[in-house]
Amino acid sequence: MFDTIKKWAYLSLVNLLIVSILGVILRYKGAFYLPVPDYKNLLHAHSHFAFSGWVTTILFTCFVYLIPFRKTYEYQFWLNQVASFGMLVSFTIQGYGAVSIAFSALSVVFSYWFAFAYWRDIRTLTFPPLVKVCLQLALIFLVISSAGPFMLAFGKGDMVLYNNAIYFYLHFQYNGWFTFGAMALFFWAAPRFHIYLAPNFSKVFVILMGIACVPAYCLSMLWAHPPGWIYTTGGAAGLIQLAALAFLILAVPVKKNLHLLWVLASVAFIIKIVLQVLTLVTALGRFAYGFRPVVIGYLHLVVLGFVSFLILGFLIMNKLVKGDKIGLGIFITGVIANEVILMVQCVMAYCWGSGTPTAAYWLLGAGVVMMSGIGRLLIMQRSDVYQSKKHL
Repeated sequence: MFDTIKKWAYLSLVNLLIVSILGVILRYKGAFYLPVPDYKNLLHAHSHFAFSGWVTTILFTCFVYLIPFRKTYEYQFWLNQVASFGMLVSFTIQGYGAVSIAFSALSVVFSYWFAFAYWRDIRTLTFPPLVKVCLQLALIFLVISSAGPFMLAFGKGDMVLYNNAIYFYLHFQYNGWFTFGAMALFFWAAPRFHIYLAPNFSKVFVILMGIACVPAYCLSMLWAHPPGWIYTTGGAAGLIQLAALAFLILAVPVKKNLHLLWVLASVAFIIKIVLQVLTLVTALGRFAYGFRPVVIGYLHLVVLGFVSFLILGFLIMNKLVKGDKIGLGIFITGVIANEVILMVQCVMAYCWGSGTPTAAYWLLGAGVVMMSGIGRLLIMQRSDVYQSKKHL
């Protein structure tokens, strides 16, 4: 079973490399002329494959690692890969069309099947209460997020409903499935690596985050100037998340040496929560939703800075992936550079009304650095994967 999980982790890293390659092509098209593929189609392929091919695949792999292996999960893994690569190819070629929608639907089928099977299995297993709650919440929000794509069918011709449907999907993926999935892995691994968390503070953190997740969707609706109760609900959810963040900080021992990737993930998580609350400030909220680098910076902050760093740390600590300091250092440098460049763009645009014209070239450079780091990390896994295959 361990060798199978290692192989899946390796394939997940291959998918992350593909995501980074698509990102570099997008950045190249933003800096120089490249007629094909179509930018919007490639952007859809990049985002869908990042969600399904990387984050969902690696969370699935890590979740299965926590429980006794069943053959069902192997079928599910390959079903998700078919759906992910189907979306990658079809979105690149046709954008939203019959084929890409069909593969998207197949991805939803996978999520329902996995959520049902995994929920059934963990119900009979002994887990620390916080781990089980986080696992269950992650599965619940994974299923809920699938309502977003279905809502798109009703949003044709209505831009507000259409965008809110997209934000619905993004919110329950980012703040539900991704966040609680990553937290489940953190709470499971922490005591195994002698990181002892204050149990009461940890419990309050999870409770508050669980309570805030659904109403926090209102924060994603502020762009459309909604009724006052939306602002009130979103504001309350944002304050609850801030309180949860405070309890998490209190729960983690200050003097304990955490893995560098987990430290960086923690910083990204703190920034994520603060940024969400700042959208309640009317001027900042309108700017955030109206200026694309803000949205791109936030999405990358969550997927790369928080989720990917935390999961890579989990994989390395559990010896599912060989930690390569050079590869990780290059990747971390690229992620930080990407966020800093986007932040500078945002500050300049907010203060002076325009960003820097050279940002596209710097972002391309940051993308190449990230891609190089992932590539180096993958190369260092090859010997381990080869040895694993000999024992399969």
